[in-house]
Amino acid sequence: MTKIRILLLSAAIASTSVAMAPAPALAWKATESTLRRVNSSVQDVRAAVRETEEAVNEVRQEVRESADRIIAALKGHSGEQSAYQDKQIEAARRIEDAAQMNASNRLRQEFRARAESGEFDPAPDMCLLAGLFRGDGGSSSGPGVGSRVVAAAASKNSGADPAVREGGTKLARSVVDDRANYAGAFPGIADATTDPEVFLKNPTLPEAPDGSDQAKAMERLIRNLTDPHPPKPVTAAELLTQEGVARAAAQAVHTTRANAAGEAVSMVMNMREEVQPITQEGFQSYYEDIANYNRPWPGVGKKISELQALDIRTLRYYAPKPELFHQRATYTDRQLLQELLDAVAIQNRLAYLQLELDSRTAVVQTQILTALNR
Repeated sequence: MTKIRILLLSAAIASTSVAMAPAPALAWKATESTLRRVNSSVQDVRAAVRETEEAVNEVRQEVRESADRIIAALKGHSGEQSAYQDKQIEAARRIEDAAQMNASNRLRQEFRARAESGEFDPAPDMCLLAGLFRGDGGSSSGPGVGSRVVAAAASKNSGADPAVREGGTKLARSVVDDRANYAGAFPGIADATTDPEVFLKNPTLPEAPDGSDQAKAMERLIRNLTDPHPPKPVTAAELLTQEGVARAAAQAVHTTRANAAGEAVSMVMNMREEVQPITQEGFQSYYEDIANYNRPWPGVGKKISELQALDIRTLRYYAPKPELFHQRATYTDRQLLQELLDAVAIQNRLAYLQLELDSRTAVVQTQILTALNR
């Protein structure tokens, strides 16, 4: 618009300068008129310029305001974007924390369920077996009952018994008298001095203190089994003669054979010695899990022998009550493995005892062969 006004003013000045050619008066009037028009045009131009400047200032102000609004909008958008990103990050962190917490709780519940199901528990029998043979075992204090009885019988047959030193009718009389005196030493056995059932009937032998009727009856029984006709001891005076020396040599062979037989009997009796107390936590619980047990219980006293303990533990596997049989169906793999280890341990112990007995049997058989080879 301003450019248009300037062009119009230039055209007016040009037309005025052409018309100033006539007379001076007229020329002055024309010039004055032209100056007025020019002045008016200048005023108009100035007003236009002022309007233009005002418009430009308004535009500048609007531009500044627009820029400020844009900057504020950008800042607000940036703040909103940053806050949104922070919220997204916080939400992701909480989701991850919740996932880890859920996984931890699930793993904890899984192991708790497995533990409550008994997967990590030992077999129930293991708790009973722990320390089962610990305590005041009878065999730990010295020789077993079989060893003591056999040693006493051998001592008497070697001359500690006066009847052996006299021999003949005196010795025969002592055998008959002992049979009559100790016949009823053991309940349920008619003749305790002649019946090996004394130590073969029950898996546990009575304690039989030294000097008691039961101990004396077992001594006579062992003497009748291992050396029923002991020879009279050779005296020091007889050893000075050839006949005495020959009889002493024969007695040495006789005594060796009797000791071999006595050692085999001793082993059989020692296996039946009372060693393990009977408790509710021990073999009492084992015994109650057996369907049928045809041996005397609870033994003959407050303890049972190792042989009876092995008998009970074996029967608990072989003939369990239905409740125990069904209970085993719920055992975990670890519990079943421990049960198998227990069964293997029993078999190993039985094999070792069999080896001990076989060794003594081999010695006895050697003596038999020696007696035949004469």
